[in-house]
Amino acid sequence: MLANVAFGILLYAAACRSALVSGNDIEELEIQPQSATKKNYGPDPDLRRPGYVRLPVSRHVFNGTGKWQGGWHWSPPPGVPPGPGPWRTSTRSSTTSQTATIKLSASSSTPTGSQIQPRTQTDKRWGWQHLEDLGGIAYILQLEIGTPPQKIKVFIDTGSYELWVNPRCSTSADAALCQSYGNYYPKNSNSSSFVGGNFAVTYGTGAVTGSYWSDIMSIASFPIPNVQFAVADDSNYTFSGILGLGYTYPYSIDYPSVLNLMVSQKMIAAPIFSVGLGGEQDGFSEIIFGGVNRWKFAGPLEPVSIWPPISQQDPHWIQYWINVTSVGMTKPNQLPVVYTPRDAFTMPTLIDTGSTLSYIREDLVAQIGQQFQAVVDNAGNYLVDCAYRNRSGTVDFGFNRGRMVINVRYKDFIYQQYPGHCMLGVQPADVGSTNYVLGDTFIRGLIQSDVIWMNQYYNCGDGVTSVGLSAGDSRNIVGAC
Repeated sequence: MLANVAFGILLYAAACRSALVSGNDIEELEIQPQSATKKNYGPDPDLRRPGYVRLPVSRHVFNGTGKWQGGWHWSPPPGVPPGPGPWRTSTRSSTTSQTATIKLSASSSTPTGSQIQPRTQTDKRWGWQHLEDLGGIAYILQLEIGTPPQKIKVFIDTGSYELWVNPRCSTSADAALCQSYGNYYPKNSNSSSFVGGNFAVTYGTGAVTGSYWSDIMSIASFPIPNVQFAVADDSNYTFSGILGLGYTYPYSIDYPSVLNLMVSQKMIAAPIFSVGLGGEQDGFSEIIFGGVNRWKFAGPLEPVSIWPPISQQDPHWIQYWINVTSVGMTKPNQLPVVYTPRDAFTMPTLIDTGSTLSYIREDLVAQIGQQFQAVVDNAGNYLVDCAYRNRSGTVDFGFNRGRMVINVRYKDFIYQQYPGHCMLGVQPADVGSTNYVLGDTFIRGLIQSDVIWMNQYYNCGDGVTSVGLSAGDSRNIVGAC
């Protein structure tokens, strides 16, 4: 029964140098940190290894004229000089006939006119809100749907749980970028089947409506038959579809998800995947379905229980919540300082790749901001001097009463929206809200068997290990760094 199979996630985060896993067999995405050319992570970038397939991703650099070499335009806000944004494009390599694991490529993108806007926070923080309001980053996968295959791009999101495609580009924030991601047309596919039923999602700054279809879908040239997904007939703001990787069937939806189908087709052993969001200068980004990259952490993984447990969560919105037990800082050449009570503090927090920034209690953000001499703007965002990104020091998040502390380097924690304009990677949650979020400025852990397995991010090489079905399988995986 899939209901008894573990769900999991592993994320290696740049802005927080962290990691999260949820899958069982292997599929990996890699994003190059600073180059427009493909970086090799071994003697052969297209090397076929037993158990997984690597699809590297390269980053396109800004050419200084307001136009990306990748082919789309970024319009800076009025009075802001042109500068680089976090856009990356994916490339694909050959695949193996083995069905144990899969690696995919991801890319990141910033929409046109990205700038700080007055924020709103909803109980479902994923989606376009993080890109438009926060000038954020989305991590993009390429899929092929239909017969013959139609190529489209979607961004991955651990805060939602369904796949949908075909945003309305005319009402998106960046029509050209939206159109470049492709569309799926059921009438052009010999294998499409209309399922029916209404699909509707509301975001903080937009909404999507559509209906359900079924078709064959390929990930890294691995075909998955009878995938159910939504085809949008109307949307606004968002420039790409979404592949939700949160708790799915039988929790939040009543049909098998992409992860469920990968398991049933024996592509992976269990619905476990890992996502890594690498640092700006020395990291890379990847998604691995069914495995973990041992060369991205040191020592054993630390289990952090889902809290509240899924039995106590809203059955219509079951999420990857974990309990933060301390928040503090380690300033350059100083001892760590903790801003929370050492024995009594708890803060259930959602792990969400669909959120660029993190959101916690305002009093904690204020204490962190004071150390950076932050200035609060009219929207409540904590703005800081970008020079702090070049200093040593970390912002620290603790779990399991201090048994695991994730140290986020300043250069990864401070978010540079555009040159000369930086903000804290953590911002206050809405007044009265307890919907706290650890987003792309903090992602590091492994979720399996309703437990997140965590360790500090390092980058000492490359090597993927498949993860088994039991919780003990993750406990026995030891990092190579």
